[in-house]
Amino acid sequence: ILWVDGVGGYLLADRDEVTLGQAIAGSSVDIGIVGDIRRKAGVIRRSGADYLLQPLQATLLNGQAIDRAQLLRHSDLFQFGERVRLRFTQPHPLSATARLELVGLGKFQPHVDAVLLMADSCLIGPQANCHVRCPQWNPASAPLTLVRRGQDWFFNATQELLVHGVPQRGLIAVVP
Repeated sequence: ILWVDGVGGYLLADRDEVTLGQAIAGSSVDIGIVGDIRRKAGVIRRSGADYLLQPLQATLLNGQAIDRAQLLRHSDLFQFGERVRLRFTQPHPLSATARLELVGLGKFQPHVDAVLLMADSCLIGPQANCHVRCPQWNPASAPLTLVRRGQDWFFNATQELLVHGVPQRGLIAVVP
């Protein structure tokens, strides 16, 4: 989970395939949702910069019933069952990372504001095309980029940051 002070919490899902479903004890889903859905409601698969939604229960995509895998596009709205609605966005054209937000009834478990379907980079900043919007940041500041190098994650800071009280810039290792 990525917590950004004053902004919120984000579940980082860094696999090419994630399962969405009911958040119950012993569940094998990657993205748990507290809501009126099946134990396994759907699967999202990433292939390059494309995402496919495979429904495993009654599902609407932009108001139309689907029963097989469908390509997700920026700002698509999909619904599992009667009430659990999610918005899929890919805010930055140069990053394959996508964002899922609940816009209907239901809550993510663990409680987070959104899920980031991580590719190799994620932008955090005040601009509208950032995956994590930080409206209180200086609008002129460059976004902070979260990047993957092999199995490790780094922040790539073009501006100086204080990390544990020490000024740093460039690649800064993310330490859990």
